[in-house]
Order: sequence, then C-alpha cells, then structure tokens
Amino acid sequence: MSWEPLSSPADHTHGIAETIETLHRRLGLACSDVLGTLEDNWVGLLGAELASHCVLESVRNQVLVISVDDPAIADHLKWSRTELLGAANALTGGENFTDLKLKVQR
Repeated sequence: MSWEPLSSPADHTHGIAETIETLHRRLGLACSDVLGTLEDNWVGLLGAELASHCVLESVRNQVLVISVDDPAIADHLKWSRTELLGAANALTGGENFTDLKLKVQR
C-alpha cells in the first residue's frame, strides 16, 4: 500500500480566526464572542453582589462552569439555574448553554 495525498484544491487555506473557531467547536468550547459577551456583562447578568462571589471558569459542551466562594451562593445559583441559563442564552443570542456546573472554591 502506497501513500497518496488527499485530493484538494491547492488554495485550500483557512484564516486563523476560522481555524480557531473550528477548533473550539471540535473541542466543545464556546466561541470567543460568547465568552467575551458573558464576561463583559457578568455584573449585569448576576447582579453586583452575586457577581462579586462568582467567577466564570469556562464553557464546554454547552455547560456553563462557575466557581463560587461560598456554598450558599452555589445553592442560590442552583435554585436560579433555569433563569440564569435563559438570561445567558438571551444575552449571547442563541442556545449556547444547556446546563450549569458550580464549583465551590474556599
């Protein structure tokens, strides 16, 4: 069996932004626009008091991962899961988040 290259046009190149977005999708990561929107609107999304206790860790496979500094804050976010995911999806313009994972950091 001999090796043969795949047939493709010679000008089959991609820009770096397109390549990064493809990599994000394949790894199940949110695109940078979604993360930027969440970070820019973090206080508005959670409220100033709650946001001061929460850190956006990541988004992977549509799961929003948030670290909190108090178990009571984690409980509050668990009870508010549906509203928080709905607001985050509305803010980012799509069905970007389907679940919430909370980590208590002490």
